[in-house]
Amino acid sequence: MDIGVLGDVRIMDGDLGWGPTAPKQQQLLATLALAVGHVVTMSSLIDELWFGVVPPRSAVTAVQTYVMNLRALMTSRSSHGRLDAKDVLVTSRGGYRLDLGAGTVDADLFERAVDEGCQSLSEGDNAEAARAFQRGLALWRGSAPLDGVPLGPRLSLEVSRLEELRLTALEGRIEADIRIGRHRQVPGELRYLTESHPLHEGFHAQLMLVLHRIGRRGQALEAFTRLRTALREELGIDPMPELRDLQREILHGANENRWAAQGAGWGAAMVAVGGAG
Repeated sequence: MDIGVLGDVRIMDGDLGWGPTAPKQQQLLATLALAVGHVVTMSSLIDELWFGVVPPRSAVTAVQTYVMNLRALMTSRSSHGRLDAKDVLVTSRGGYRLDLGAGTVDADLFERAVDEGCQSLSEGDNAEAARAFQRGLALWRGSAPLDGVPLGPRLSLEVSRLEELRLTALEGRIEADIRIGRHRQVPGELRYLTESHPLHEGFHAQLMLVLHRIGRRGQALEAFTRLRTALREELGIDPMPELRDLQREILHGANENRWAAQGAGWGAAMVAVGGAG
């Protein structure tokens, strides 16, 4: 049994895919899935499920009912004969723990792929880095994790973390593509990403670099101007020194060979320091 959270919340059991439709059950499953293998206490579940409102006096009983109903769904939808859902959704030490056995949560697979991509990128294995990042990004089934699921404080933090990690994966995959020499394949994607994330310095740096390297110096300088304007208007700051250096070198046509040789290696530094976004 596998669980997907990179989109709507979904349980995959063989070729069958399904998910609870009741919002509280979705929220419960998502909370347990993102802590798979670890106990989530009853108090943590109540804080999550009734965030922003006073929990009812029957909150403990309500959580127990949601668990019972979720177990019943797991049993009825199982494709492997009679499933004892209590072995999957386990009562343990004042709370509940999700035990998938050999199953996986797609968010965990995604994080591992991003780690592998970053490692390969740092070692100069750009082709493997591109494959690892793409493998992780392919796990996403929608534009946002936990799509349609009510979010309390715990899940809100997880959504923010996963969305930020997705940007890291995108930047890393483009980084690897640029290093490999796929300069003409990425400008369109980078234009979309810079429009979607107007304060993200890493994407703008990559767009400037690839435009410069394919002979579109004017467009590269326009990308810098848009970023500088957005940063000043929104945050009252200027782009990072590395970006200003790149802008000057594009403007004056200096050290073009150095930038061409360095390629997206400079962009990797942007990933390391965390471009604004």
